[in-house]
Amino acid sequence: MEINKDDFINKLEKGLKELNIYYSQQHLDQLWQYYCFFKKENKKYNLSSITKAEEVIKKHFLDSLVILKHLDLREKKRWLDIGTGAGFPGLVLKLFLPGDSFYLLDSSAKKINFLNQLSYKLDLQGIRATHGRAEDLARVDGWRASFDHVSSRAVASLNILLEYAVPFLKVGGSAFFYKGPEYKSEIEAAEKALDLLDAQIKTSIKLDVPGLEAERYLLVIEKLKESDEKYPRRAGIPNKRPL
Repeated sequence: MEINKDDFINKLEKGLKELNIYYSQQHLDQLWQYYCFFKKENKKYNLSSITKAEEVIKKHFLDSLVILKHLDLREKKRWLDIGTGAGFPGLVLKLFLPGDSFYLLDSSAKKINFLNQLSYKLDLQGIRATHGRAEDLARVDGWRASFDHVSSRAVASLNILLEYAVPFLKVGGSAFFYKGPEYKSEIEAAEKALDLLDAQIKTSIKLDVPGLEAERYLLVIEKLKESDEKYPRRAGIPNKRPL
């Protein structure tokens, strides 16, 4: 059964209020357009197995936005979202951080095509979707060590994700990783990677996403100094032989 706009917005508003996140009518309209386009294009691009309105609201939209309360919003930032998929969390965050610049990265050309169409449809400025691999782009001028923040959700275990993400950060920059209840064991397994990449766990935060039963945690990683030039290793190696 298809949901109408009023019902969708009512459910969305309820969740945003529970998260205590400021929103405008424009945000609600944009997320409705996002949902409709996502639902339509999912048949073509196979973007996600989660397509029911209530599930998209809590597992994609609210889950992406839950970190807003844990960000320093005083200055405009440059973001990279690794493995962005259908724009979660990167494009959703962009709607609520319009002054920040967002780079969305994914190895799937069809997902990047979807994001470019959606960005045009929503008339977004300061957003760029790129088809490529983190291991390759992290060696390119204008990408390496040039981002204030890196985000990633459901991409890889922490020891692998660190090698993808840390080289993109400026010294003092932060990465935000969405994790499940296994995050403590991931931290233990990533001690070597943190050391080799000159990064540290700044904090871990339990997140409460309205309507989401699964446990959710946010790991905040800080880059302490410039990454060794040998990282990341060539494409495919971080996943095959984690640090």
